[in-house]
Amino acid sequence: MERAKKRIVVIGGGITGLTVAYRVKQKLEKENLPFELILLEGSLKIGGKIYTMKVDDYYIDLGAESIDTRYPEALKLIEELGLEDQLIYSEGNKPDIFFYNKLHQLNYPTYKGIPIKQNDIWKDKLLTLHGKLASYKSTFFPVKKLKKDIETSTYLKRRFGDEMVEHIVEPFFSKIYASDVDRMGIKASKELAYDLELKYGSLSKGLAHHPELLDGSGNYVTFEKGLSVLTEALEEELKGHIQYSKKVLEIKKNEEGTYILDINGKEQVRVGAICIATPATEYAKLIDHQEVNELFSQIQTASIGYILFSFPKKAIKNEPKGFGIVTPRRNDSFVTSIVFLDKKWPFLKKADETLIGVNFGRNGEDTLVSLSNREIEDFIREDLKIILGITEEPNYRIVKRWPNAIPQYTASQEDEMQKISKVFRTEFPGIYIAGNGLEGFGINQCIKQGNRIGKQIVEYTKKQNCI
Repeated sequence: MERAKKRIVVIGGGITGLTVAYRVKQKLEKENLPFELILLEGSLKIGGKIYTMKVDDYYIDLGAESIDTRYPEALKLIEELGLEDQLIYSEGNKPDIFFYNKLHQLNYPTYKGIPIKQNDIWKDKLLTLHGKLASYKSTFFPVKKLKKDIETSTYLKRRFGDEMVEHIVEPFFSKIYASDVDRMGIKASKELAYDLELKYGSLSKGLAHHPELLDGSGNYVTFEKGLSVLTEALEEELKGHIQYSKKVLEIKKNEEGTYILDINGKEQVRVGAICIATPATEYAKLIDHQEVNELFSQIQTASIGYILFSFPKKAIKNEPKGFGIVTPRRNDSFVTSIVFLDKKWPFLKKADETLIGVNFGRNGEDTLVSLSNREIEDFIREDLKIILGITEEPNYRIVKRWPNAIPQYTASQEDEMQKISKVFRTEFPGIYIAGNGLEGFGINQCIKQGNRIGKQIVEYTKKQNCI
């Protein structure tokens, strides 16, 4: 039992779990602590939704596409691992918007589609006169700190009007967060726009102080060999601590503040502290507790997918000015965004073909992801015909599905997480939960959680062992 109390287990080898384990390992080595670290990964490989495939001589990401440089956490970790000299920064400015059967380039400074200078909205045809006038709402209403979180769309519409949000801002936010802005809380998403408004009194003033946040080239980074370069570097750091094909099926309380893990239904391991860094859909399955189950079993998820197409260059009839295209929900399109990979990442440029990455699937559109590859391709190619004028057959295509990938946390998440944190502190001390969506969306937020929980779990274990 003494050994069990000194055993720290991380469940899940995605970017969050890898970061937690990496921070734990660092702290154990720095303080010379006599604790055992284990990372249990249910599959044969680590990475989670960071999934890189080699296609011909190139490496293509079929899950998470890139890292947003406007948040600091990932870049700091990359620098710490000595990988910064391998970074490739995005080019091609920002995506066009496909609306009213046309491609629209926002030829003025924006932040996630929001015009920095309100008068710039008169330069395009995406809004009616009423919509343009309504975009001045934020000028007349003072910024106030929210006592309770509200839906992102509600927050934005109060400032910029319905048309601005639905036609321009929503497709940018949905692309970045892969979530439903009508459900996602503005505070739960850790959206910088809210923080900037609070600090400077308006988004325009905030961005005047932080021009590095504007949409444009350099907003995103990757590696020439894909984002797996990051997860593989962490895997190398954790060599000897990772156990593959070890799926945890249940966590049970044990005596003296320890827990028993049921692994693959074949073995049991006693541990003193746990970080659960799995998809949100797994939380309720692992712990048998009414309040925990009620909260997490209510989480809705969005299933999304990605298709990599190679087309002859001449097949593209309507090419965007930016590196890709985003589509508002009102377009009634299955395509949520398109990335011209050779425009965003020049190292992917080929002389005789164009590589296009197509994202599809939204909350409520799970049916499409469940179809056969051929059926999915038919629907997507019909959209590509409308958007890009493509009628030719692709040279090849690769389809990747991510079922139940994105948790759809609502504006009530902040209150719910406070409740669940209290349950874990009192009923399950030493168990920490982490993952995409819990404290914001994307690689940066996952790393931020990992940094924090890695320290917390070691401090808890020290306390349990009177160190």
